[in-house]
Amino acid sequence: MRITLSANKLLTLKQKGCIFMLNEKLLDVLSHPADGAISIVTSGDDGPHVVNTWNSYITVTPDDKLLVPASGFVKTERNLSTLNDATLSIASREIEGYKGKGTGFIVKGTTRFIKSGEDFESMKEKFSWIRAVLEITVTSAKQML
Repeated sequence: MRITLSANKLLTLKQKGCIFMLNEKLLDVLSHPADGAISIVTSGDDGPHVVNTWNSYITVTPDDKLLVPASGFVKTERNLSTLNDATLSIASREIEGYKGKGTGFIVKGTTRFIKSGEDFESMKEKFSWIRAVLEITVTSAKQML
């Protein structure tokens, strides 16, 4: 089972007692209806490389992996084939942080690109334009704001 988070779906899952290993506030950021940009940073021979996506594109799996639809991400894929670690910046001005409205996270994880199988097919149904899915296994998520 894969969970595309919307505010209503997340609330329903919480009410049903579903437990996520990811921080609840991070899940709130990912599920907030006001779309926010997510930056994904990889490292290559020529230094850091950054791509962006939207929080509404992210699917969270029950085992806390993040699935990101990839249309381009060619250099990202090349970088990750050498060093499969990525860092993400995920934020929302709409979610309460430490000192008022607005919070953000630095998320680190290991990655792989998926081009076939159940996860790829389920993401392809939602995003017909993808060529692959970037799967991120979260190793840390630190709230910054």
